[in-house]
Amino acid sequence: MAEINGDELSDYIYNKILSDQHKSDNFLSQHKVYATKPKGHLRRTVKLDPIAEYFIYDVVYRNKSIFRPQVSGTRRSFGYRFKEGTHIPVHRAYVEYKAHLSECSGNFKHNIQFDIASYFNSLYHHDLTHWFASKDGVACVDSNAVGKFFREINSGRSVDFLPHGIYPCKMIGNEFLKFVDLSGLLKSSQIVRFMDDFTLFDNNPDILKQDFLRIQQLLGNFALNINPSKTYYDNKVGDIELTLTKIKQSLKEIIADYEEFTTASGVAVIETEVEVEVEKNLSQEQIEVLMTLLKDDDLEESEADLILNFLRAQSDSLLELLPILLERFPNIIKHIYSIFSGISDKEALAKIIHDFLHSGAPFLEYQLFWLGAILEDYLNGISLYGESLIKIYELTADFKIARSKILEIPEQGFGLKEIRDELLKTGQSDWLSWSSAIGSRSLPEGERNYVLDYFSKGSPMNFLVASSVKKI
Repeated sequence: MAEINGDELSDYIYNKILSDQHKSDNFLSQHKVYATKPKGHLRRTVKLDPIAEYFIYDVVYRNKSIFRPQVSGTRRSFGYRFKEGTHIPVHRAYVEYKAHLSECSGNFKHNIQFDIASYFNSLYHHDLTHWFASKDGVACVDSNAVGKFFREINSGRSVDFLPHGIYPCKMIGNEFLKFVDLSGLLKSSQIVRFMDDFTLFDNNPDILKQDFLRIQQLLGNFALNINPSKTYYDNKVGDIELTLTKIKQSLKEIIADYEEFTTASGVAVIETEVEVEVEKNLSQEQIEVLMTLLKDDDLEESEADLILNFLRAQSDSLLELLPILLERFPNIIKHIYSIFSGISDKEALAKIIHDFLHSGAPFLEYQLFWLGAILEDYLNGISLYGESLIKIYELTADFKIARSKILEIPEQGFGLKEIRDELLKTGQSDWLSWSSAIGSRSLPEGERNYVLDYFSKGSPMNFLVASSVKKI
């Protein structure tokens, strides 16, 4: 919709939603979704609708000058801003961050690592609104719009409103914490930050402890707290002593260039250029040992994710292990999705997905969403494709976003066309109907426009979705 109908989206936002003359047009309350984290934990966030998502990208991009570089050479923050007209890729920022941590570990005797507990979920929307409005160059119309956006997407609830995972929100979350970097009360020789992951370096442990207390007090002014279970003292690059598992010790023995730095929020799972280079140089013996490790009953999700990084180029060899990975590690399904692109035996892959969907295992919405993406991107036209699509549809009765993922796939067979027709005829305005309209894009033009004409009358959002599809 942004690519095809961007002007109309912008016009609706700035001339209707943000106009005092159109009281009935507002940002919609957003749908709660849950991404998976290790050991059965969930990360709660919202899935922005097309209007809301367009707005946050647009307003942040137009005000990109407020997202500044690091404060100084001794107060370093990495990533989540624009440089030379484009955003800094996360993996590149992380490589620079990791290199700087390594350098600091060699230069200073002591450090403290910590992160903010549930940072995005704990932010207060008035704090972010006031912060945004206070920035030089931000127009009054934009500051008021951001306040309205934060308030309305969460039905007026003042916390747990900021979406995870999308770049403009990460830019906001990263820049907001600059108040810590700028504090003159802090005396540590080096303060290094990647979003809400902090590392303080100094040769004097008393200075570190004092700054640690001061930072907690600074964060406390915004009701933010440090996560006690993820606070580390004198943790150096490659020094993984107590956290070193049997699997990770094996990895260090197999891959000489592999080193781990335990970041407070587990940012180390980000794919780095070093890991990509490592995968190209593995011997057959190393590959076989890594494949054996994937079968280990003691394997943890973070370890499986790391091994898959190294084995990315061995996609076909992973086929026999996929049932185990799918069943045991729901948290890494997005990573598994990226690996599937290299599997040449699509029939075998389709059979594995089909059997997994019919296994009777309990599913999370995050899993079903990415399984739908696997079917759409890699298995279209392969046997069991349609049956698996319908099975995901049946399994998502309580998962609106994952079900919508299936409905937006432009497949007209297997009964999906009839399911969409029913949803479009009701006039409802929600993710199921919007996705059904998008999924109708492969119908003959006359038939498609006929069903969209009635659907478009249901709401302004329906109209914008329908007009976008008609332009395809």
